[in-house]
Amino acid sequence: MIRSSATRIFPSLRAVYRHRRRLAIFVVPWVVGLGIGVPLLWHQIGVNAREPQVRNREETLSQGYDILGRALDRLGRDALFLADLQSRFGETTTRLAPLSAEIFQSFAASSPDYDQVRWLDNDGNERLRVNRRSGAEPVVVSSEQLQNKANRPYFRDTIQLPLNGLYFSALDLNIDNGVVEVPHLPTLRVASPVFRNGIKQGIIVINYRATRLLERLKRLDRSVELYLMNQAGYWLQGPNADANWGWQLGASTPGPAEAEMLRAIGKGDRGLFGSRDGDWNYRRFQPGAGLLATGEVAERRAADADLYLLARDSAAAINDQETRGKLILGVVAAILAAVALAVTGRLANGMEAEAEWARQMEDTNKTLRETNEKLSVTQRELARAERLSSLGLMVAGVAHEMNTPLGSAALVLSKAAKDLRLFKERIVAGLRRSDLDLYIADSDVSLDLVRDAIHRCTALVQRFKQVAVDRATLERRDIDLAAFIPDADPRLRKWDASAGISLTVNVPDDLAITTYPGPFAQVLSNLLNNSLLHAFDAGKPGMIIIDVRRMGEQVLIEFTDNGRGINETDIQKIFEPFFSTARHSGGTGLGLHIVHQIVNEVLGGSITVESPPAGGARGTRFIIRLPRVAPARAET
Repeated sequence: MIRSSATRIFPSLRAVYRHRRRLAIFVVPWVVGLGIGVPLLWHQIGVNAREPQVRNREETLSQGYDILGRALDRLGRDALFLADLQSRFGETTTRLAPLSAEIFQSFAASSPDYDQVRWLDNDGNERLRVNRRSGAEPVVVSSEQLQNKANRPYFRDTIQLPLNGLYFSALDLNIDNGVVEVPHLPTLRVASPVFRNGIKQGIIVINYRATRLLERLKRLDRSVELYLMNQAGYWLQGPNADANWGWQLGASTPGPAEAEMLRAIGKGDRGLFGSRDGDWNYRRFQPGAGLLATGEVAERRAADADLYLLARDSAAAINDQETRGKLILGVVAAILAAVALAVTGRLANGMEAEAEWARQMEDTNKTLRETNEKLSVTQRELARAERLSSLGLMVAGVAHEMNTPLGSAALVLSKAAKDLRLFKERIVAGLRRSDLDLYIADSDVSLDLVRDAIHRCTALVQRFKQVAVDRATLERRDIDLAAFIPDADPRLRKWDASAGISLTVNVPDDLAITTYPGPFAQVLSNLLNNSLLHAFDAGKPGMIIIDVRRMGEQVLIEFTDNGRGINETDIQKIFEPFFSTARHSGGTGLGLHIVHQIVNEVLGGSITVESPPAGGARGTRFIIRLPRVAPARAET
């Protein structure tokens, strides 16, 4: 067997070299097509696989941005509201002081996230402070414990603000007696000045515990990792929890990776970038900017309070579509290259045989001229050799669908060569009009046969080419369902009934629709896979029926099997991603989910399932309703 394989390969290589110019006509288009098409498809697969991830990250960013905006806008409004109340009841008279303390206590109790609520006078002295720690009841701090905060940034910045001004501090860990409080307590301070009759009466300060807010952002979407970074490049909530709050816990500067991110972000408000850790989407958040834009705040100050929301796909949710697509493309490209190489070898061997036949024919012609006695014997031997060689070529190529018309063409050309040789001999011996008429008639017939074979080959190539294009692109076009459905999956055209499963396809001959052939073929293929994997017990016979019919401006497709069916519990979940009852048999739980997504979002239709089918004793029926013209928006 090894010697036989070597005999087939090495003569082909020598033949390729000897006939390289003639073979170039065939080989060059293959090389150019693979050399250009494969890299383009390789790139496009990557682009198509990354687009859903980018959208998912952007949606998660928007949700996180909205959560931050709503929380801090509400906090800003509460500060403005409390400042207004304090301007009305904040006099420290014996009559009004208890009222202010009661208002502060009620206000602190209104939210579990308010850690402290304070009123500072114009000199920075705390005049009233309510503490609420760890969810306990709000407590008014005694006057002996009140402190002077005149040197704190939030006081210096806020006391300079006008009426309805608002100050936001940076989000950091709370410090108690000069030491970071343990357990860590992420805190943000918002402050607003108090005016009474146009005269400044100090400021209101609310300490906001951000622990619940950060936890909510962290749990927002398990498929996307959402992080928070301050404008100096330190993580507040990052990939590595040990690196969080680094500027307060011993890190003098951000790490190299964080510095690289800051350079990529630059001064932009939103966008995306790539790093060694993957692809990121980011968005800048400015506390209180929404209130300033709506005119609720006269002036906003934020001391290094701007934040960056960053989103990256989690390790568990990284989409393997790109890997699968490129693997399939690589396999297809390898198969095409192997087919091209095999066909080139066959053509080279055929050319080599043709050259050898030409040399033999020349020797035979010399022999024919030397003796008439050997003419008849030589003619019989040559005819027999030609018949055997043609039969050998047809048998060698019968495995491939195109070899049928090509074999026919080869046989006709062989006969034409024989007729031409005989015609030349008759010219030498004396041509008769009947010989010329017979030769012309035979040539016309031969040309018609060759032309028909070429047209059949062209039709095959166009059909396979269209199927490949439909699978690789999302292009809407007109299709005839009777011709399209057998080509949607190779099994539909050549059904293997050896396992005892029969297939019936009922499609009207004149039913055409405008849709997306690639996704439509994927739907049919996935439904077929689902029935073969789940419906039938091993070794038992079964039946699959595909019925297609027109219903007004819609097309109804019923995909039915008489298998074991689906129980009531599972039928509610079969279109959910990763739901499978046959993981031990290779099921992934994505086939029917993909079918549902394609039918509803790409083809503009709907799909339902019945088990057992209406009027049936057992089995499952998928009912697909498609518009005869798919929506144009699906092309985007």
